Amino acid sequence: LKKQLNSGNSDSVWPAVLMKIQKEAECITYVKGDLFACPKTDSLAHCISEDCRMGAGIAVLFKKKFGGVQELLNQQKKSGEVAVLKRDGRYIYYLITKKRASHKPTYENLQKSLEAMKSHCLKNGVTDLSMPRQGNPGP
Repeated sequence: LKKQLNSGNSDSVWPAVLMKIQKEAECITYVKGDLFACPKTDSLAHCISEDCRMGAGIAVLFKKKFGGVQELLNQQKKSGEVAVLKRDGRYIYYLITKKRASHKPTYENLQKSLEAMKSHCLKNGVTDLSMPRQGNPGP
């Protein structure tokens, strides 16, 4: 699973985590590179607030690339849950880690939303997932 993801454009480089999800074993590979240069078959994930503002950091890029803000709001997900979009045959996961954009996320909500995402992945046959390293301020 080890892949080098480097687009050469340092402005768009976000540390990425590639995950191989399997029922019996989980393999996590850390890769420094452009998250959006990962294989088009990889599902993607990042953290947002319940209000789906996505006004800073990598969230802005997700909003621009995948849209669907109203679709996310319509799912009415709460902190500790995961909202999901399907784009071009892959899932885009929005881990809800806080109530409002101005609030701080909690480890408890991060853990719960990761578990909700894992459950969705297993139910939907997702085996490859790329996401920014959590607890990291970005490039």
